[in-house]
This record gives sequence, structure tokens and C-alpha cells, in this order.
Amino acid sequence: MIRTSASRAGGGAQGPGVLRCRRCCLGPLCLPAGVQPAEVALLDGVVDTRRELAEGEVLVEEGAPLRALWVVRSGSLKAEARWGPRVQVVAFHLPGELAGWDAVAGGRHRTTIRALEPSTLCMVRYQRLMGLGDRIPRLHRRLLSMLSGAAHRDWVVSAVGPGVQAEARVLAFLVNLAERLQAAGLSTDEVRLGMSRDDIASYLGLAPETVSRAMVRVGRLDGLEVRRRRVRFHDLEALRAALRAAAAS
Repeated sequence: MIRTSASRAGGGAQGPGVLRCRRCCLGPLCLPAGVQPAEVALLDGVVDTRRELAEGEVLVEEGAPLRALWVVRSGSLKAEARWGPRVQVVAFHLPGELAGWDAVAGGRHRTTIRALEPSTLCMVRYQRLMGLGDRIPRLHRRLLSMLSGAAHRDWVVSAVGPGVQAEARVLAFLVNLAERLQAAGLSTDEVRLGMSRDDIASYLGLAPETVSRAMVRVGRLDGLEVRRRRVRFHDLEALRAALRAAAAS
């Protein structure tokens, strides 16, 4: 997945593991609109460490108590849920997105989250974050917005039901991916997928070989080019139109 320069925000003066929200290039995605400098200073005390993950490293295990949320600064993650003996990918987390939010409702993480590639994250202490609610009311609204956005991202892909052809499901996944990268201010001219075909197949509820064949077919569409893990989005609007047509057929 494309990485941002967010992990370098603020320069070397911060030192390892020290974060400053006001200097981060992902600030517009995380911070509430109209937030004041004094309020950002309070947030600096909540986002108290930077976490770096190697490819395949686990961020949090399913069943672990909720202690923190994480914002992806660079790289990408996957969330896996266990259904008896079966493990399924239920979400991907990209730069600027919130990870660990599945634990907010019940107080324990419902998924195991691991890095798809070398990744950097901001760790946000959950209880400290909640403690700022009275002092920064707009912060709670921003958190709810981020939680809603996370649920909506997964709904967009799942809304293309299992009765729809595999090509449409794969195309919906790719369009959704491009839109999320654009929302983070990242280029979609050329994207290296951090997730494998097996990961995508698990997420979409398809066989890996079906995903591979569908990738070849959607790669022939105008506006899209697929070469193994590299995807070029030439015309996103044309792809949206193709998706609408496929879903309606």
C-alpha cells in the first residue's frame, strides 16, 4: 500500500516515539474541524507513543481488553475474526484510518489485527481520550464520525451481495480502496496492494482462484490497470459507472 510521509512529520526534533498532532500531515483527518491550538496541545498528551510494526506482526489479539485505539500513519493492516476453526479477514485499515474500534462496544477486541507490511501507527489511550470529552466536546463528535466512517467502508463492499458476479465484488473492493486513499490525500496513480489475493478472497467471501481470475478481467476495463499487486487507477469515475452497471445487471 502507498505510504505517506506522516511518519516523518515534525522532523527529527521529536525523537523516537514522540508525537505531535499539530505537526502531523494526517492532522486534517484526525482532528475535529475548528480545533484550537490549546486543544491540540491536550491531544498531544493522549497520543503518547508511536508504534512500528513489521510485516505480519500482531498489533492486538482477539479478546484483548480495550486500552487504546490506533491511527494508521503509514502501511496497512488487516483485521481477522475467528469463527470456530475458520479465520476470516473482516477489515483492512489504511493510512488515516482508525484501527481497534471494534472493541469500543464491548470493551474487548473482536478481531486480531496484524500488519500487512511495515507500518507505523499513533497509539491513542482510550480512557485518556474519553476523559477529554468534557474539555473538547467536538472531539467526541469527530470520534463518532471516524467510527461511522469505518463501518460504512465495510458496508459499501458488503452491499454488493453474494449473488453478484465476482468481477463486480472485486471491482467494488478496488474502487472502495481508491476512494479511501484519496480521502487520505494519497495518490491512486499507482497503488501497491499490501494484501494478498488470499486476504482479498477471505474478505470478499470468494475463492482465491476466483479473485485472481476476476482481477485479470477487471484489469481489462477502461480506467484500470492491474499487474499482480500493482494497480493503476486511470479513471475512477468510469470505474464507478462500470460498477453501477454491473450491480444493476
